[in-house]
Amino acid sequence: MASHHFIYFLVVVSLMVTNTSAHKACHPDDLKGLIDFKSCIHTDTSGRLNKWKGQDCCNWPGISCNSKTNRVVEINLPGYYLDGDDESPRSVSSTMSGTISASISLLTSLEVLDLNKLVGLTGQIPHSIGALKNLKQLTLETNQISGAIPESLCTNLTSLTILRLENNHLTGGIPESIGNLQALQKLSLSNNSLTGKIPFSITKLKSIISILLDQNQLVGEIQLPLVPGQWPSIQHLSLANNRLTGVIPNSIGYLTTLTTFSVSNNQLTGSIPSSLGNLKELQILKINNNSLSVELSSCICGLTELSVLHISHNKIQGPLPGCVSSFKYLLEKEVDVSFKRTAVLPTGWH
Repeated sequence: MASHHFIYFLVVVSLMVTNTSAHKACHPDDLKGLIDFKSCIHTDTSGRLNKWKGQDCCNWPGISCNSKTNRVVEINLPGYYLDGDDESPRSVSSTMSGTISASISLLTSLEVLDLNKLVGLTGQIPHSIGALKNLKQLTLETNQISGAIPESLCTNLTSLTILRLENNHLTGGIPESIGNLQALQKLSLSNNSLTGKIPFSITKLKSIISILLDQNQLVGEIQLPLVPGQWPSIQHLSLANNRLTGVIPNSIGYLTTLTTFSVSNNQLTGSIPSSLGNLKELQILKINNNSLSVELSSCICGLTELSVLHISHNKIQGPLPGCVSSFKYLLEKEVDVSFKRTAVLPTGWH
């Protein structure tokens, strides 16, 4: 009988400990940082912030905490998200308007800050964001954020693996210190108003998989690694719709893992390097609307994985080579060449 009472006692104590742990109050710095964040948001059509009440912030919508330290490690408040239970989730579209509070810096254990596609976020990225040295993912795309990319972001956030700031109103240059982000895998700054040159330090990003800088006002030359092996995992490189000049560097041939290369709508000159033919994994090639010159057969015939080929409005020499007829993934609708009418086209193409 005594043993039954002892077991009952252990169960009660266990439940009390579990209950106490589950409702442990936020760390004071995290709580203030989140409350200040909420105070800078004027509207939230999802209603998620209305549920930020009390001091148990780890159970607030969009907030995740470390189970051991109880520190906030993730803020996930995207504009598109799944709501409801696991059995019947529903897709929700929402917006928020307001700014990002400088007090975000108080959440020093934060690893993920996802505020993408909220549409209405304005103001600048606070310089204090550089205090978030544990941050791995920063996604603020598709908002109305303006101003420059903070130097502190590139200097201090060396754990970043994902930096997505596309579809905003950012101005100024890309900081030279971006080369400090050695863990960075995905960099997207597309569709802003960034100016200046692409910093050479970008070639130091040895973990990079995707670089998307298209639709800005960048000038100067294309920056690529000067020796093999500096971008060993690069798959996507898009620099289209800028004001880049100079030539496509011969070192493009070092990027043998590349699947997308887009430099269309720039002011590039010179010959397309024959080393382009080394890119055996290339699926999308867009070099249209430049002043490039080349005899196509010298580099195109080795690109048998191509599914998109846009080369019109250049100084291309000779017809489209017949070898493209063996490209099993390439459809006529994805071939954009300015000399189609006089070219020798594959059977069935018109």
